[in-house]
Amino acid sequence: MFTRPFTWKMWVVTGAILIYTVLIVWLLEHKHNPDFNGPWQNQIGTALWFTFSSLFFAHRERIYSNLTRVVVAVWLFVVFILTSSYSASLSSMLTVQRLKPNVTDIEWLKRNNLKVGCDGDSFVSEYLQNVLEFKSDNILNVSSEYKYQGEFKNNSIAAAFLELPYQKVFITHYCKGYTATTPTYRFGGLGFVFQKGSPIATDFSEAILKLSESGKLKSLEEKWFAPSPECSANAGNDKTENLTLSSFCGLYLISGATSTICFILSLVRLLRNYRHDRQDTSQSNIAPSMRSIWSEVVRLVKYICNREGMQNPGRVLTVAGPQDVNELSSSRWEYTSPSDITDDLQESSEADVEMRYIPGCS
Repeated sequence: MFTRPFTWKMWVVTGAILIYTVLIVWLLEHKHNPDFNGPWQNQIGTALWFTFSSLFFAHRERIYSNLTRVVVAVWLFVVFILTSSYSASLSSMLTVQRLKPNVTDIEWLKRNNLKVGCDGDSFVSEYLQNVLEFKSDNILNVSSEYKYQGEFKNNSIAAAFLELPYQKVFITHYCKGYTATTPTYRFGGLGFVFQKGSPIATDFSEAILKLSESGKLKSLEEKWFAPSPECSANAGNDKTENLTLSSFCGLYLISGATSTICFILSLVRLLRNYRHDRQDTSQSNIAPSMRSIWSEVVRLVKYICNREGMQNPGRVLTVAGPQDVNELSSSRWEYTSPSDITDDLQESSEADVEMRYIPGCS
C-alpha cells in the first residue's frame, strides 16, 4: 500500500537522484567542511545522512560552500514536492478504499444472517425468498423509498433490493454515502395493461419498440435519471492512479542540471587553484622534469580528494636527521663579513633545493 502512490520507475529514478545529490554534496563539501573528516566510509555516511535526512526534517548541519547551498536548496524544493504529492496520493487511496461498500455479494449477506430491505408491495420480497433463498425473518418491508436512508442509519438493514428506476433515484440523491453493487437482475420490466382485444395495445407495443431501437428511451433515461455533478465527480475518482515519472520529469531535470552545473563550477575553481600552485612550484624549482599524463592525473585526483589541498605538489616533505641538525648548529653561522654571508646563503639555498627536490615524485 505504501509503495503504490509512485510507480516502480518513479521509485528507481528518485533513488538515483538521491544518490547523485549525495555524491555532489560530498564532492563540494569534503574540502571545506570539518564534518567530512575521517575515513571515506564516514564521509560517505555523513553525506548520505545529510541528504537523506532532508526527506523527513530540516537538518541544522552547517554548510561551508555556496555551491552546496544552491544544490541543497533545489533538493529541498524537490523533496517538498515529492512528499506533498506522496501524502496526497496515499490519502486519496486510503479514502477511496474506505468508500468501498461493506457488502460484497448476496452470499455474504446470507452467510452472515444480515437483514435486507425491499418494497413489500412489489414482487421483490417473494423473489428474495423463493429465488435468492433469503430467510423471511431477514427481509424487512420498507413502505416508502424515502425511509431507506433512515433504516440504513439505524442499522436495521445492511442492504436494500430496489427496482432499477427506484435504485437510480436513490443513488442520485444519496451518492456520497451509498453505492450500487453488482449483479443487477433484470426482468421483463414494467408493463401497460389494456383491455383484452383493445386496438391500441398493438400501437403502444410498436411505439415502445421504435423508441427503444432509435435510442430515444436511453436518452430519456439519461435525462431524467442523470446523476448530480457531485456524484459524477465521485464516480470518476473511484480509482486513484499512481504518480508516474512523466509528472516529475521536469523537476528531476532541474535538480540534476543544478547539481551538475555546481559541480562543474567547483571543478573549474579547483583546476584553477591547482594550476596556480603548479606554476608557483615550477618557478621555485631550478630544473623541473617532464611528467607523464598519468602522473599528472593522479596528482590532480589527489589534489581534489585531499581536504587540505596540495599547496606544493612538486615538493616532498623531509625531516632533518641528527647530522643535519648538528650541521645547522655548527660554527659556520659565525659572523665574518657581509659578502661572506651572501655567498653562504646562496650556497645553502642551492644545496637545500638539490636536497629537497626529487624528480618524478608524485
